[in-house]
Amino acid sequence: MDQDLVKLLEQTGFTQKEAEVYLALLELGQGNVTEISKVTGLKRSIIYVLLEGLIKRGYANEVPNKKINTYHALDPSVILTQLRTTTKNFSEMLPMLRTLHNKGKVRPKIIYHETKEGILNVYKEMNEAKDAFFISSYEKIDKVFPKVIDEWINNYRKGLINLQRGRHLVSNNEFNREIMRKFKELNQEVRYLPDVKDFSMDFTLYDNKLDITSLEEEPFIVVIESESLVNSIKPIFEIAWKSGKEIK
Repeated sequence: MDQDLVKLLEQTGFTQKEAEVYLALLELGQGNVTEISKVTGLKRSIIYVLLEGLIKRGYANEVPNKKINTYHALDPSVILTQLRTTTKNFSEMLPMLRTLHNKGKVRPKIIYHETKEGILNVYKEMNEAKDAFFISSYEKIDKVFPKVIDEWINNYRKGLINLQRGRHLVSNNEFNREIMRKFKELNQEVRYLPDVKDFSMDFTLYDNKLDITSLEEEPFIVVIESESLVNSIKPIFEIAWKSGKEIK
């Protein structure tokens, strides 16, 4: 079974076993529990439970007029439709959620992630900002997260990145300058610090947040959400930006 497809379905809300059963039904066209078990290697008792959940969520159906209970998967476009509906509903509720989040005392909110998945989730959040300021070594990011920069460039070209204005200040090495030339083609603002050869930390300002990422052997990220902190540190970023050199 294609594990990339399993992981893709997991990202849409399936559990691993649900994804395996759904993919097995797609492969079979239609099948009973015994046939699904042969494809997935899962126990029959578990498959019955998983099928019940898939049917309730509208991803599978029982085939009528069969002596043995037989099932088939609905077209994958159904998943896309439900995702779009969920996204629309969430978008409409977002202002209310933010209102709840902002209640209470005004104090910095600090979040810490030490897994690569957690760090990448924060990076995805940055892509939704209207304005973001990055001080970083993209060479280090490429070593910690191989291919993630190429994926970002491709997604930006496809219009999947919502970042309207990005400023990128990098350390002075050929890898970083080459990446910045590619970013420049995407109308990103790019500069490098001629006297700084490398960073081991990545700093990002966006919305009312400061993100600090360690790009060493065991990476981690600290997200500090504080409007007053961001307003205080922004002038320092601007000074660094003015010290940067244009990339040609």
